Amino acid sequence: MIEVEIQMKQRQLRLLGLIIIGALFLCIQTNWSSEAFGKPENSSPTPRLIVILVDMSASADQARRTVCKDAFEKVYRDLRHGDRLVVGTITSQSYVEFKPTVDEEIPKKTVWDNRLQYEKKLTDSKEKIRREVNKLLSQKQGTLLTEILDSLNIADIIFHDEKERQKVLVILSDMIQDSKDYKFDKDKITDEYINNIIRSRQKNKLVPNLANVKVYVAGASAADSEKFRAIQAFWGHYFAESGADFSPHRYGHSLINFENGSQLNPAPK
Repeated sequence: MIEVEIQMKQRQLRLLGLIIIGALFLCIQTNWSSEAFGKPENSSPTPRLIVILVDMSASADQARRTVCKDAFEKVYRDLRHGDRLVVGTITSQSYVEFKPTVDEEIPKKTVWDNRLQYEKKLTDSKEKIRREVNKLLSQKQGTLLTEILDSLNIADIIFHDEKERQKVLVILSDMIQDSKDYKFDKDKITDEYINNIIRSRQKNKLVPNLANVKVYVAGASAADSEKFRAIQAFWGHYFAESGADFSPHRYGHSLINFENGSQLNPAPK
């Protein structure tokens, strides 16, 4: 009888030991996973689908290697687990020839991941993103035309099936539409001009659906402040028509902050 009681107590102690070890393992895993991005677990924000469109026109050549590169660095530093990053180009054949330069998901952290394996996956993913985007932004030969409007239809396609992540669109461009139909640097941009473009694209079902998409613009430029504000006004109306979450405070030559009370610097004088 005494031996039976001893055996039962031994089994209970072994079971208790296993429970304690399991609890410690979960605590350790939770702790490292919450620190992987330097943020506590209980404050982990919702993952995002971030689409970056890079203007490859000759007029944006200098900006690609300066303000656009700086803007990308801000986005890059803000990447977190579960984010998907898609980077593509704005060219004269944006809609027809679009092919992502980057389509990468930042690995998600779970309590079951081996820490070293997770950190390797994370490092490999981010290094690939940096390598490919730096190569893109370093290109010096630009396209003659800039089809920004059609590029937004590509963004619509990418965002269309996303149901869980927050949607963010970053446009690294001077925002000067230069196509066979519209030349913002030469055309006089009035309310009538803006309305005519919007009506034409509505008629042809070309206005993208960017509902719930938060928009940032960096690299915006123009010959003078009057033209800058006229182009900005066009995009404000066009983004409103598309249903996007757009604010003039997220439109400018340089991206000051990203996803954290973001503001862009004012129009050039």
